Amino acid sequence: MLPKDGFVIWPAYFDKSISKSEGRRVPKKLAVSNPKAKEIVEASKRLGFEARIEKGAYPRRWWLKEGKVIVKAEGITKAELIKKIAIELFNIRTSSKS
Repeated sequence: MLPKDGFVIWPAYFDKSISKSEGRRVPKKLAVSNPKAKEIVEASKRLGFEARIEKGAYPRRWWLKEGKVIVKAEGITKAELIKKIAIELFNIRTSSKS
């Protein structure tokens, strides 16, 4: 059952190793390798949104039980939210390498 209190965000949306037809929703230049639900929660919270992890597997990659993130965000579309999270996730990854 889908929650009514937020957007469902899957780690696959940000995974550099998969194609758009396999579920990636951001350009490769913003995608990261092997994104984790925990990192998506961190990026969402840095952007000022409430976020939590729930159990689950992305339907296109049902064999991977990587979890999903529920992000509560008002006044923004899911596409806009995904792009903001992608930018923040990319920034977190690049700043931690320095």
